[in-house]
Amino acid sequence: MSRRSGQSGSIQKEGNWYVVRYWKDVAGQEKRQRVYERICPISGPGKLSASERERKAKEIIAASGVDTQEYFDKVVTQSSNGVTFREQADTWLEGMRNRRRKQPLAPSTIATWAYALEKWINPNLGDLPLESINNASLKKLVDTMVEGGLSPKSVSNYSQVVKIVMKSVRDEKGQAVPLRIIRGRLKG
Repeated sequence: MSRRSGQSGSIQKEGNWYVVRYWKDVAGQEKRQRVYERICPISGPGKLSASERERKAKEIIAASGVDTQEYFDKVVTQSSNGVTFREQADTWLEGMRNRRRKQPLAPSTIATWAYALEKWINPNLGDLPLESINNASLKKLVDTMVEGGLSPKSVSNYSQVVKIVMKSVRDEKGQAVPLRIIRGRLKG
């Protein structure tokens, strides 16, 4: 949400009306929906000047609430249902231990990930809900690891564990949960 500065919308002609088009987040979908609302007629009574149309477009978008933190929390971040990072990390690590592929993961890799989660990641991020994990929280974790004397390579590797755990979120059908907030803030 912090990366969004608000929408101005796009004013266009639609039949005999000026309309404002803007984006609206939809629960359970990764892609936003493009919606529009009428501003005023193109001609005749009720026609507005260009500046009045822009002002009214902003009022319409503000009235819809699509740019508010409350709407964002309600629609976008509900997909993880209050799961904490620690719970998701435990689920992910158990899945990595039991994965069935031609080449299973080396026990040393699993041990390294478990150590990173136990020693560094869970004490700093474990009790946070998934939707609150963002670039700022990852930076705090990195600062903590650097202050703890970890090498740059270890800091990088442990940061990747956080990103992998965040990408492992699945719904009850086993499909990847579209957590746009995660992809937008924790690229990797």
